Amino acid sequence: MLFFLRDQALARLLEDSQVRVSRARSKADLLEVLDRLEAFPGGLEFDHVQSIVLLVLALASFAALLLMDDMGVLFWVGLACCFFSYYVRKGLKGSLAGLAKSIAHKCALISNDLSEVDSSADWRLTRLNNEFADYQRGNERRHILESVQGVYHGVRHSLVFEYHHQQYVNSRSERGAGGSYRTVYDTFSRYSLVLDFPWVRGISVLSNPQDRSWENRRFKIACEDFNQVFVLLGGDQACWDSFATPETQLLLMGLAQRLDRVNLEFSGEGRLCLSFDNAEVMAYADPGSLSDLPLFRERIKAGVELPGLYSLLERMHRLTDLQAHGSELSLAAADGAGH
Repeated sequence: MLFFLRDQALARLLEDSQVRVSRARSKADLLEVLDRLEAFPGGLEFDHVQSIVLLVLALASFAALLLMDDMGVLFWVGLACCFFSYYVRKGLKGSLAGLAKSIAHKCALISNDLSEVDSSADWRLTRLNNEFADYQRGNERRHILESVQGVYHGVRHSLVFEYHHQQYVNSRSERGAGGSYRTVYDTFSRYSLVLDFPWVRGISVLSNPQDRSWENRRFKIACEDFNQVFVLLGGDQACWDSFATPETQLLLMGLAQRLDRVNLEFSGEGRLCLSFDNAEVMAYADPGSLSDLPLFRERIKAGVELPGLYSLLERMHRLTDLQAHGSELSLAAADGAGH
């Protein structure tokens, strides 16, 4: 009986820890969660008594089935016990791994001065969908799985940014072996950085355009290699000649080599959406599992870095430098012409 009580107490501790992690605002809060885990008597290993008892009942049911006739119900009892034994054991083990993942993720946000966006996912998707075409992916459904926000402090500019993980589903008809058609659903993920970018408005630089009617609306510049990689939409030719300087071309070509299906949309509201397929932009080093609490604690205390995110933000800061400088030159030229 004590084994059952211990497993239940540990399960309650893990559930409470998940709540505390979701509310954590500092590494000290996370370390306090780890202190509570470390203080739990007997360590963080489940005794799995429930799953063992269910497995014993399953074996007993199958044994009785062999000794008796017309006891088909025992087969289903045994099968159900096997299923629930596996389910309980997997669930308990998964709760430990899930908590470790939650702590590492929250530490990555805290270590990099990031915070979760307070608004609802539906509201964020509606706003982004109205501002940027890239969020209109998915002919079946689409939703935002995660959104975080922060400020990147560069040498010359501070960039307010949001990071979004969108999941979308496309449906299509597929013909089966018998000639009948069935609906197939394909699920995809798309990632994006949205930044304040008042220097450029109303144009798009797309390596993966959604609108297939772009051919007669695209602009081109003198560099054919650039034209092969990107479709340029919006604005006018003078706008593109001003935007696509050799330095900007080099920067964007580098982005296309690093990111899969990268798009840049500069909205009329003065924001830039950089979208791509690469989940590793928000990847971080795994601090380990809760089975080695001292090592896990040291890694959380040291902080979790996001090298992919900040490498990308450095490139966006460089793009800001180029376009802000170009905008200043244009204004200076206009003022000189006015005088």
